[in-house]
Amino acid sequence: MKKGFTLIEVIFVVVLIGILSAVALPKFTGMRDNAKIASELSIAESVQTAIEACHGEWIVNDGPFVCGKDIDSTDETVFDRNSGYPLVLGSDDAHPLDRILKHAERIQWIRDSAGHYRGPASNGGVEAKTPDIPGKPDADDYWEYDTSHGTFRLIDR
Repeated sequence: MKKGFTLIEVIFVVVLIGILSAVALPKFTGMRDNAKIASELSIAESVQTAIEACHGEWIVNDGPFVCGKDIDSTDETVFDRNSGYPLVLGSDDAHPLDRILKHAERIQWIRDSAGHYRGPASNGGVEAKTPDIPGKPDADDYWEYDTSHGTFRLIDR
């Protein structure tokens, strides 16, 4: 008696592996886009937290203070002393978030002339692979910072 697999057993194993891979592969195809979206939402939450921290400093301080990395409360071009929120979040268009976030140079966000903020996932072609889901960024959406209320939110278009 010879030991080994019959042709039927080998074909059965190959078919079984094919079925398993057909089921598993679609689960992994969207992982990169989902990771980009999660990363952008996480950064946006960090921005909102930093904005709220500046507002909290404004509430508890009577005199001048510095919030974020270098937002001076006495500089009326970068800080609104009436609302307690920063007017600008970065030092220039090349560094749109460096005044409130540590390691902001690693973040490839841009600020346009209207003051809207855009993150890498919304500019990275995610929309082509994922449906438009409210609350999750795609190529048409942008971030909006309202200096009077201190809100940093995703605008779906």
